[in-house]
Amino acid sequence: MRIRSDISLYITICSGEEKMRKQTVTVAAIIMTILAAVILVKDVFAEGKTFQLLDNASVGAGQTVQIPYKVYKLWTCETSISGHPDNVTIALEGNIGGGSTYLPMTWPQDTLDIPASNITAGVYIFTVTDTPTKVMRARVVSLPGGASPRVSMICLGVE
Repeated sequence: MRIRSDISLYITICSGEEKMRKQTVTVAAIIMTILAAVILVKDVFAEGKTFQLLDNASVGAGQTVQIPYKVYKLWTCETSISGHPDNVTIALEGNIGGGSTYLPMTWPQDTLDIPASNITAGVYIFTVTDTPTKVMRARVVSLPGGASPRVSMICLGVE
């Protein structure tokens, strides 16, 4: 919606009731334009929520996280690694029915091997796309070597 630059001139030549009606219409048009902009901005910046999946874990499954009613299809996960393990293999698992059967969310591979450079740096970030889930968990598959190695993981789900 475009606001005309000659509105003030048009309003000044109108009189009385007609002038008031034109001003009301103009104000309503401006409000509608602002509301439309707010709606468009909301769609551009998708809302997300962060879930803690592993908290200082060794080998095994982390906590199960129930995802709220929103369907998050894009997941970005940050894995923190301590204790200098030789390698780290993790699995991100989930299901859409809420049951106790978990399937890999990182298709086509069932697990993710974290590169040695990221183990040294202590952090690894990865993204899983087009994978809606209602229940999810992370599982440390392999964590050999090092001095009491541990893994933590948080994932951000975006609609």
